[in-house]
Amino acid sequence: MHIRFFNTFEPVTTFYRDLIPALAAQGIESELVISSMEYRPGREPLESSLDHPLIHIRRVKAGQGLATSRAQKVWAMVSYTLGAVIYSLFGRSVDLNFFMTQPPLFSLWGYLLRLLRRQRYVCLVMDLYPDGAIKGGLLPENGSITQFLTATSRFALKNADAVVVIGRCTRDLLHHDGMPEAKLHLIPNWVNNAEIQPISSAENRLLTDWDLTDRFVVLYSGNMGVSHFFDDILESAKRLKDTDDIRFVFIGAGSRRREIEAARVTYGLDNVMFFPYQPLDRLSESLSAADIHYVCLRDGFEGSAVPSKAYGALAVGKPLLYQGSTSGEIARMVLEERIGTVVPLYDAHALTQAILRYYQDPDRRLAEGDRARRLNERVYNREHSIQSYLALFQRIAE
Repeated sequence: MHIRFFNTFEPVTTFYRDLIPALAAQGIESELVISSMEYRPGREPLESSLDHPLIHIRRVKAGQGLATSRAQKVWAMVSYTLGAVIYSLFGRSVDLNFFMTQPPLFSLWGYLLRLLRRQRYVCLVMDLYPDGAIKGGLLPENGSITQFLTATSRFALKNADAVVVIGRCTRDLLHHDGMPEAKLHLIPNWVNNAEIQPISSAENRLLTDWDLTDRFVVLYSGNMGVSHFFDDILESAKRLKDTDDIRFVFIGAGSRRREIEAARVTYGLDNVMFFPYQPLDRLSESLSAADIHYVCLRDGFEGSAVPSKAYGALAVGKPLLYQGSTSGEIARMVLEERIGTVVPLYDAHALTQAILRYYQDPDRRLAEGDRARRLNERVYNREHSIQSYLALFQRIAE
């Protein structure tokens, strides 16, 4: 079997670096079509980590370096779309095309490749378009263009051989929109437990490097984008700025990081700290630096996005403080498994009180963190998800 994977940039998950070698071990040939531009720094090139005769990497030319600005990202997606279309139309034939989230709506090309080259296709929905753009205010909710894009998105998904979703909220939304339930496959994202391990405070060098020793750390680690909500966590930082040993740490980047940085300056929030994305060899330390992990999702984004940063907290055995609707996948997981606290949006008082409860109760942090770690080992682990993908590909091949 020969599978071709499409995604503008390397995914933020360990999708390629874990799944593709597992496919090669089963004799499945994989081809990765990605942009020459990178999305995040600090990663070893795929060409180095995926050196195997059954793995091929095709980079579509869009310039070199990081796509940091919006213009660079748009250019990377446009050039990627053109290059990927030409390459897959005239290049070597494959048995299955696998479409990931980017570029948005590119999975429609899978339907055309089925007509033109008789190739099957599968769609992985990490972020649902154009739903996220609508909720983010980039598209009018009832405009004609929006309706056309929504119809295009659902058409491409409904005609796929299978659709993989990473959360129950997305599965429920697509099923409500008429997607046959048998075509929807729930396979959550994961963390590679061989690479991400809990690090004790005594052994964590980052706590010393970042002056966080003996501090209570509320950590947000990951993208800070349009689907995230920071109003209340910043208000909590304001209310707790006189508590000397509490720190609010933000690791990552994104379109909304400037808002958080501006609030720090405006309100004199010396208890708020910023750091860039951490390289893989320091990720265990950075994730383990938290006493609690803060995860959030703006109202209305349930189903169109699932904050996969939560799985890193599970891997290092830390409780989750989730802010958002209880219908979202991460909120449901937190409540069902008793691994943290769910707080409604626009309730800074409730959020602040939740932080203080964890601050004052180390036994609770330990108990919920232990349950989180065991949940990761039992359900949200690399082997479980990879076996689900292998089983899916096997069914399609048969």
